[in-house]
Amino acid sequence: MMIERTMIAALAIAVSCSPSHAQPRHRLPAGYKWGRCLLVVGGQTRISGKCSYQIEQGGDFNIQGPRQVFAGIDYPDTHSGAGEMSRDYWAVVYKDGDVWNGYANGDIRDTHGDSDDWGELRREGACYVGKDVRVCLWR
Repeated sequence: MMIERTMIAALAIAVSCSPSHAQPRHRLPAGYKWGRCLLVVGGQTRISGKCSYQIEQGGDFNIQGPRQVFAGIDYPDTHSGAGEMSRDYWAVVYKDGDVWNGYANGDIRDTHGDSDDWGELRREGACYVGKDVRVCLWR
């Protein structure tokens, strides 16, 4: 009986420490992937390291900090902007004609971008850089 209890206790410890029982990986919406990002706005580093991202046809993309929550996954999909939630910084980079531009939230709770966009961005490797902004995405 003592040997059985010892074996059960050892098995329970082994299972609880195994990688398959580690904290579950954050689920992402369809079309999103994990990558590495850098978002610096006005000298403030908002995202640095692990992030989720989505690249759309034409090259437009958005990045989300690793603590971001998603409707229909982390909270019920309310099908309206009034019920949207944000728990991390995010940014959008898009092409407007021949010019790259973008915007982001100024506070992690904001679900809409700042009222001012960043103006023209130029590409530098994996980064898009403007006057006061740097957005980088490494897949």
